[in-house]
Amino acid sequence: MRVCPKSKNLAFLVDVFPQTFYHEGFFYAEKMNTQEIWKPVAECNGEYYVSSWGRVKSFKFGKERIMKPGLSRGYLSVIISKTNEKVKCKTIHKLVALAFIPNPENKPSVNHKDGNKLNNHIDNLEWNTYKENIQHAWKNGLCESTRVAITKRQSKPVFDLLTSTKYDSLKIACLQTGENYWTQKNRTLNQRKNQRFFYL
Repeated sequence: MRVCPKSKNLAFLVDVFPQTFYHEGFFYAEKMNTQEIWKPVAECNGEYYVSSWGRVKSFKFGKERIMKPGLSRGYLSVIISKTNEKVKCKTIHKLVALAFIPNPENKPSVNHKDGNKLNNHIDNLEWNTYKENIQHAWKNGLCESTRVAITKRQSKPVFDLLTSTKYDSLKIACLQTGENYWTQKNRTLNQRKNQRFFYL
């Protein structure tokens, strides 16, 4: 199971994700019935190990201990300190993916299939492009708050030349297609040769 420190900011997870529960000062994601496998974290000289369940173990100073993660931008993370290097904060889902999931296409992003950022089990993770990650978030209703952030000034409808689709705004178009909003806004406003969207 995965665990993160008690925090008022995490209380909402119990409501949002039914498989998350609170016990003895910690929030836990769902229990796993599969066998837990450990592998060394890359370039750490065997001082840190990550498991297929999303747990991280430290062997620093010759002492074995399960690390208690913190929260970084909504993701569970741990502090990794290498010899003669600066201390770094590493997200656990990325450590699990690097250790267990092949990435032949060299995709840069790791996606949580069920949308639960606490669920870092290997079966819940996959390598994605940034575009695929955004499309997954939109498809599963994880971008609802972005719709609210769209102002009247940004709500001018646009037409997608690539798919012949009309969208209520450029921001919504970019979220659904995975395009970079600022890049497409610049191209659309300046009518660049490679622009994809046109204002209606």
